[in-house]
Amino acid sequence: MEQSVCVLKFGGTSVGSGERIRRVASIIADTRNDPKTPFPVVVVSAMSGVTDQLLRIARATSSDDLPACEQELASLRQKHLDAVAKVTAEGEARTQLLQDIDSALEGLARDVQILREATHANDMVHLHTAAVASWGERLSILLVSAATREHGVQAEPVRKEVIITTHPPHDPEQPFGVVEGAEPLLEETRTNAHTLIHPLVQNGCVPIAAGFMGRTITGFVTTLGRNGSDYSATVIGAALDCVEVSIYTDVDGVLSADPRLVANTRLLPHLSYAEAARLSWFGAKVLHPRTLIPIAPRNIPVRVRNSFRPYIRGTIIGPVGHTPSGAGAITTRRKLALITVESTDLFGAPENAGQVFALAAKAGAAPVAICSSSGHHLSFVVDEKAIDSVVALLHHVMDPALWTVSQRRGLAACACIGSGFTADPMSSARAITALASERIPVISQGASEQGITLIVEDRSSERALRCLHRDLVAPVIPLVRHPANVSEVALRKA
Repeated sequence: MEQSVCVLKFGGTSVGSGERIRRVASIIADTRNDPKTPFPVVVVSAMSGVTDQLLRIARATSSDDLPACEQELASLRQKHLDAVAKVTAEGEARTQLLQDIDSALEGLARDVQILREATHANDMVHLHTAAVASWGERLSILLVSAATREHGVQAEPVRKEVIITTHPPHDPEQPFGVVEGAEPLLEETRTNAHTLIHPLVQNGCVPIAAGFMGRTITGFVTTLGRNGSDYSATVIGAALDCVEVSIYTDVDGVLSADPRLVANTRLLPHLSYAEAARLSWFGAKVLHPRTLIPIAPRNIPVRVRNSFRPYIRGTIIGPVGHTPSGAGAITTRRKLALITVESTDLFGAPENAGQVFALAAKAGAAPVAICSSSGHHLSFVVDEKAIDSVVALLHHVMDPALWTVSQRRGLAACACIGSGFTADPMSSARAITALASERIPVISQGASEQGITLIVEDRSSERALRCLHRDLVAPVIPLVRHPANVSEVALRKA
């Protein structure tokens, strides 16, 4: 694309109501009018709660529950009509938006009927369900476009799907409404993105595109998995060779811990791609785990910002510079189990780690963390829900005369991530000391270039998170009350 562009992505909470959509439109207008900022291309999610509502409609349709389906459709229509009244003033613009919303809802009704017929014929039900689920974003782009125009900025919804994907195989084990395996095709998406978006940018019109969804190479509407909107934004950003992707959410950026569990969290101004990916892997909810995949090879930075406090610059995630980021964050991943494979003969053949991990993968359980490995011993952590299938497969394949397989459930991983830890040789000792001071035993541990991983009992995980954050990131400074002098006491009594 000749003109440099930036991608602005707004999540479901950011567009959760008419008032919030107006705030989003203000951010878009400010970006468009700033001569120092590249031209904005906007990607939006459905209004908060709408995707779940659409999946309820799809489930009711699949089970022939017509009253429930009609009730949800009526509720969905009212939610968007309420938003229309907030984002546009009375007049021609509101009339046009109401017509566009009604037209979109008619399209939803057609897809609901197609899903009903597909269910009876047992034909591509997962993709017809995805078509129904995609209407949240299709409705959202109409509202955001109209609200942006109210700020005097030209904006148009991109009604066609931007992302082109592979055709996903149907897996009956997938949760209802989730499509797995629809992988973006980069060159096809690049060509399509330029066709749909480039003319708008050249004419000075802000494109408002739908996140979360795409179209398969075979012509079906698909989704990119639940919480895939951030991923779709970076796919589009990479296709457009954008300067930066800004992801607007309801937090100021990436924080040093979950603010719901830790009171004195700190905003991390910088993170490397590897640090952000590691945080996401261990449970941090700010970014979807796949978000960085399309842009990291192109060194395109991602900035995480707060749509409710846009004046805060947020956290920028990008390539490693000449100096480490200095970041330090603590996160936890709960409901884990530890598997230990050990040789019964200390002088026998060493264990085959590759075979063990291949068996775990066959059971559908990627190791969350590798805690220890030697010639005759291997321990690793998996999600607790997968433990039975992994252990059963290991017992079936590995000779019990040569190997013992043991397990321990009810665990959590506390990950201390960032160069702020790895650059300090005393971090591991301080972390273990912090847990010991709270009498929290360390079951196992691991380390990598991105940080330290400590395995503790799940019931102690929140307490472990707080004490690690206190001792490694942000010490709590106690409030000291100085005794009042005699004259102050006399003055108060007077």
